Formats: sequence, C-alpha cells, structure tokens
Amino acid sequence: MVNQGKQFKLRHLSITPWRESGVYEGRCILALGILIAGVTVFCSSRAPAQGETTSAVVGRVTDATNAPIPAALVTVVNAETGLMRSARTDSDGRYDVPQLIPGTYSVKVTASGFESQRTADVSAGLGQKRTVNFVLKIASLQQSIEVAGSAPLINPENANTSASLSAPALEDLPNPGGDLTYPLQFATGALINTAGSGNDFVGGSNGYGNVEFNGLPALSNGYIVDGLETNDPLTNLNSGLSTNLVLGLNSISEVTVNTLSYSVDEGRYGASQVNYVTKSGTNHFHGNLYELWNGSRADAADFFTNATPGNHKPRSTVNHFGGSMGGPIVRDKLFFFFDSEWVRIALPIVTPATVPTPAFEQYVLQQLPLGGTDSITGSVYPSEPALVPFYQKMFGLYSNTSGTPLAILGCPFNSGGGIASGSPPDGIGCANRQSVSHSSDDHEQVQTARVDYNLSPKDMLWFRFQSDSGLQAAWTDPINPLFDALSPQPLYSFAAGQTHVFSPTVVNYFNPGFSWYESLFAPKNFQQTLAAFPIVFEGQGANAPFTTLGGLDNTWLQGRRASRFFINDNLAWSHGAHELRLRLPFLPPLACWKSAWGATVHRA
Repeated sequence: MVNQGKQFKLRHLSITPWRESGVYEGRCILALGILIAGVTVFCSSRAPAQGETTSAVVGRVTDATNAPIPAALVTVVNAETGLMRSARTDSDGRYDVPQLIPGTYSVKVTASGFESQRTADVSAGLGQKRTVNFVLKIASLQQSIEVAGSAPLINPENANTSASLSAPALEDLPNPGGDLTYPLQFATGALINTAGSGNDFVGGSNGYGNVEFNGLPALSNGYIVDGLETNDPLTNLNSGLSTNLVLGLNSISEVTVNTLSYSVDEGRYGASQVNYVTKSGTNHFHGNLYELWNGSRADAADFFTNATPGNHKPRSTVNHFGGSMGGPIVRDKLFFFFDSEWVRIALPIVTPATVPTPAFEQYVLQQLPLGGTDSITGSVYPSEPALVPFYQKMFGLYSNTSGTPLAILGCPFNSGGGIASGSPPDGIGCANRQSVSHSSDDHEQVQTARVDYNLSPKDMLWFRFQSDSGLQAAWTDPINPLFDALSPQPLYSFAAGQTHVFSPTVVNYFNPGFSWYESLFAPKNFQQTLAAFPIVFEGQGANAPFTTLGGLDNTWLQGRRASRFFINDNLAWSHGAHELRLRLPFLPPLACWKSAWGATVHRA
C-alpha cells in the first residue's frame, strides 16, 4: 500500500503470487501449550503467551517478641466492591491470599488472646504481591488497632522488574491520540518511536508507535488485556485498526509493564510483557465524559494549495470523545462497567497530479481513426477506430483538467493552440500540472462492557465484551473518487475470569478468551469500479507523464481475517513461605488467520 501522509495497517504483503478473482489463502498458526509448574524461582523459558490479571496479599503475623502466631484469621476486603477473602496463618505465622482482583483492600487480623489489627488502603497492583505484616499485642481489653501506611518502595515478594500505572496516572499522562500502548514509553529501558523494517508489513520511518526494550525489537513485546493476547497475529506488533490507534485506554484500570524476571505465570516474549486489566463497577456509581478536538479552521493554506486555480485548503479534523459509567447492580454482589470511545479523523492530502488537457483529449480522439507516426521513436500506429469509445470513457474519468501547462516531449502544440517548435516538438498544450486537495476520513468506535459477580465467598466471576468497528480510508485517489479504497476493520473480543477458593491455601483462577477481526482493503464497490475502468493505466517515460489512472486496483482485494482462542488456568497453592503455581492450558492458544489477495488487473 501507498502512504499518503498517513499510516496504513497493511504494507508490503508477500503471501502468494497474484491469484485470480479473490482467491483466499488460509493459514493457521498453532502454539502448542506447555504445562508449567513453578516453585518461586522456576519458570518455563518458552511458554505460550500468558497474561496476568490478578494480584495477591501476603504477609506474616507475629507477637511483640517476633514469635509467630498460628491459626490467626486474616480477612481481606475490597474497599470498592466489598469482596471478602480470608485465610489462616500457618505454624510460622505466614498467610497468602492469591488470585485477587487488582484494587485497594483492607486487611484485618484476629487471633485468640491478641488485640485485632486492621490495615486500610492496601494497594494490590496488577501482577504483584503486596506484603502486609502484623505485630499483635496481647489483649488486655477488647479492642482493635487501625494501622495506616503507604506501600514500601521495594517489594521483595514481586519477582518481576515492572512499572505499573493506575487509572488516575493514565489520565494524567500526556497521550496524543489516547493510544493504549503509549504508556509503555514511560517504563525503564524503553526506546520510543522506533522504526520498523521493510519486512514487518506495517513498519516504516514513523514506527507506528512501537517501543523497544533493552535492545530487543518491537515485535518482542506482548500486549495482554484481561488475559487475552492482542498482538496483531500477522505482524506481532501493536498496530491498531481503522485509525491505527489502539483505542480503549479509558476502560483500563491498571497497566503493568514487565521487562525482566518474569514470574512463573508469565512468559514467551523476550522484551516485555504488558498486562492490562479493565475497570470494574463498584458499590458507588462513577464515570467520566471527555472530548478532544483539533481542526484546520485556524490553519493557513500552503503555497502549493493556492497555486492551483480553483483549489481549496484540505480539511483536517481530529475529534476524540467518549465516556464511561460503572456502578452496582446489587450492592456487594453484582457490578457493571461500560465504556464508549469514538474517534473521527479527517487527514489533509495534497497530491500533485498531471492530467491531459481538453485539447490533447480531442487530439487523441481525432488521431485514433487516422493512425499516425510517433515523433520520438518513429513508430507507425495503425488506424484504431474501435478504441475511440474506450478513450472517451477514460477521458470522462477526469473530473478536473485545469492546472499549470507542462512541457511534454512529443507534444505537437502549445496551450494557445499554436504549433510547437523543435524536433521532436516539446509543446505545453498536452498536459497540466495540478495540486489536488482532498481529505481522507477515518473513524473508529470502541464499546467495552464488563460485569463482575461475587457469587459466593468461594466463587467470583467476571465477563468482558468489546466491540471495535470503524472505517479506514486506505487509498484516496487524486483523479477520481471511484478508485478510492476503504477498509472496514471490525474486531470483537470476549474474556472472562473465575476465581474459586478450594481452601484458604488452594485457589484456582480460570481465564478463557476469544477474539475475531477482519482487515480487508478494496474500493467500496469493487465490481462497479472494475466495470467503470477495468485496468490500471500507467504511463512510462518522459513523454507519458500522466498520473496513473485506476488507482491501486491491481492490488485489491487484500487483507486478512484472524480468530484467536486462549484458555488459561492458574492454580496457586500456598505452603508455608512457598507458593506453588501451576498453569494448565486445557486448549492451546490458537491463532487462525486468512489472507485475501486480489484479482489481477493489467497495466497499460
């Protein structure tokens, strides 16, 4: 595809040679699942992509002499949803509450013969273990102690080298376009705006917002949303859809960028693994509304736009707006969250074009029945009256033939109608040079819905559905909008999670996901376009400088469809100071994609 001042989804496809009439080339990529078991320091070096969507609270309970307090009851309560989990300390006074939804919790400890103690505002971040230790005093009277304090700067329980950003931090970051992957650039070791290569399909000098970490290429980054891998299955990059932005940032509760020392339930990608978790409803209604607008009304037209008579300043508009709402359906039990995000982009395109003059068109139509001799090569052309209707149809596709006269080798006349001098002649009456101003409209809208259900103290469920639809102006033709190409790029994804507490020391987290998307490029009505002009007419040489007529019809239809399935299951078993984690992929991650490569159209 050709880049007209903007970035496109697909570039340099090299799937098969040209095929006739929209032949589809199917391909499936199957990543075999590997059973992973790890005890604190063990990790498979080549695991399927795994996403982290939970957190944990751990710690130790002792008395004033640092002696452990066994069988103490530790109760962890989510401050926003009322979700409650409990655990008992072991003989060494240790407790572990794994597989928690990331958020803010209060932790309370009660033990026979000791004063109860409660710590509020414990932030359990995505993919992290938060350590909360307690020192209980012997009870003299029935009382409880409230403890408040900030989280430590260094958490020895977290094996990852990571950077985390919460929703308020994401809102405060300067993020042009609201791209979901933009926060990666603030992590340690990031090299921002790296250019791709000619082999990565969407790579280029602008880099498509890709980020490199620690010297590894951008395709070594993994993007996991609610446990579902969202990398483009063809390029393995973070390229977006219709607007080439990865939208949905307003629906994200927290993002964690892990660059080194992955924990046992993560892996596969060498540079970084980026885990996102969507927002949930709470016991209080909350939401937001926003709009960002930037337009060309206050911008001046450039010299080249004004140089062509009848031309106009191209329209340029970026309108990004949306909002979210979340709250309780049943307090402490059932919650909802919904986010809607819309982007409208009109990009200015000023394209130089060379078109035939009306006088040249008339000259060609007159000479076809007569034949003639090429003044440059001396070639003799026979009479071709049958071609007159074709050339009449072709010349009718030029909506504007005005512009600045251009000297053409072999042109026999000048713009005033006089005979051109020279041998061969070099007249200025055959072609006009013009600057064509137009706008390319893209739009995309993303809807995200999530439901959380505290079924019982031992079972917690959540479901998330996302719909991303839009339209990309893949090619805007300078001659006739009939040859414009569009790309509707829908994506639908579903993810869910279930936490089941078998016992205070054994907790299982089940996390399936599915996504499907389509990215096809072609004119709005390709058959109508081919019926109007079935070839791509491209001149070659100094005496044929006219802009190609027919757009990129020799490349359409092209694109791909992709379906992906992920089923992950993580089992956590706490035993003393150790934690055993097993990941059981009942079905391996599966990514199927189908490429479409278009009908052959001849060049002239």
